[in-house]
Amino acid sequence: MGSLGGVIATLLSLPLAWMLGALFMVMSVSLAGIKTGVNKRVHVVAIALLGLFIGSRIQAQELLGLARWYPSVIAMLVYMAIMLAGGYWIFTRARVGRISAMFCAYPGSMNSALVLAEGAGGDLRWIAISHSIRLVAVVSGAAILASFFVDDVTLRSDTYALTLSDAAALLLAPACWWLARRCRVPLPEFLGPMAAGAIMANSGVSYSLPAWLVFLAFLILGSSVGARFSGTPWRQVARVGRFGILYALFALTTAALMAWLVASFTQLSFAAVMLALIPGGVGEMAVIATVMGIDPVYVVSHHILRLLILIFMTPLMVRLASALKEPQTPPEQ
Repeated sequence: MGSLGGVIATLLSLPLAWMLGALFMVMSVSLAGIKTGVNKRVHVVAIALLGLFIGSRIQAQELLGLARWYPSVIAMLVYMAIMLAGGYWIFTRARVGRISAMFCAYPGSMNSALVLAEGAGGDLRWIAISHSIRLVAVVSGAAILASFFVDDVTLRSDTYALTLSDAAALLLAPACWWLARRCRVPLPEFLGPMAAGAIMANSGVSYSLPAWLVFLAFLILGSSVGARFSGTPWRQVARVGRFGILYALFALTTAALMAWLVASFTQLSFAAVMLALIPGGVGEMAVIATVMGIDPVYVVSHHILRLLILIFMTPLMVRLASALKEPQTPPEQ
């Protein structure tokens, strides 16, 4: 069912098609009353592949360029604070719980938010709904903007072969996973492979995970989240979904205002700052930036920095949220 959803989403050119398509298809089946599920071991392996995939996109020289773009970096930090505070307030109104509300308001990677939220005890159902709506709204909006300049902004990959360097990365990931667990690093199955990917990418070892392997990881993660909706009434989904739409509009409006402010006082263009700020997928934003003639390194470096900040801030944010009393009223009421 997840594969069918991925194919349909790909034909519709949806962002993160193999994840969102699988998520929505399996979620629909689950909400229809059919029992669904994904093996936990397979799910953990998919998380490790995701960490390796993200690590391969972390380049030290890209992050060094952030010193030249400090106005937009400062704007990004302010934007993150506004999104976390505003989103947290919005989703606490939906009564999904404080920890879940915090991850629903995560201004960035849906995959990372789901992985981190699972370790923190958040409810992945509401987090998946809010981020799905945000991703579709943000990435589709950026693609529509780019369509005024070019004809094709669909993310594609022609890498399907598994090379020796790719195999080396896959073998190194489990070792870093084990090492991270021995060192008591939080989320070792995610952060360990991510560190392995970043080390290889910055050590001159050129590798790129085959597209089919990345799609398979997205498919497993999307199906796993969709399967968590078994036994969940539709009215709960509709209730939290309304707040997800409100949060997406809040994210786009705030990003536009911040980008206009930065562009007014610097030589950075409004479109470049907008793509660097809006919380969409790194790959999709990089491709859209390229076809619009904007430096993709500028856009990607901001998204990577935001992802790293969120990952390392998560333990503190979880402790703060856990220290507060959880609301007792469930979402359906």
